[in-house]
Amino acid sequence: MTSIKCHTMITMLTPKDIMYFNDLLDQTLVLNKRIANELEALSNKDVKTCFEDVNQALHDNYMTMCDILKKEAK
Repeated sequence: MTSIKCHTMITMLTPKDIMYFNDLLDQTLVLNKRIANELEALSNKDVKTCFEDVNQALHDNYMTMCDILKKEAK
């Protein structure tokens, strides 16, 4: 199990936590793809910039969750 330091408390990932992470990864990927498709149709520059920022945040969170799960697999 992987230890995650939250403030001063250390928690361990359980199999249920890993299933939750997998679900979050799936949902994040779907949302990322939907935003990417919508970007092409947007004409307002401010809205497009906002969508791009959200998409980047989703990507960063996705990668962080993948890293946590990779550590768990070791």
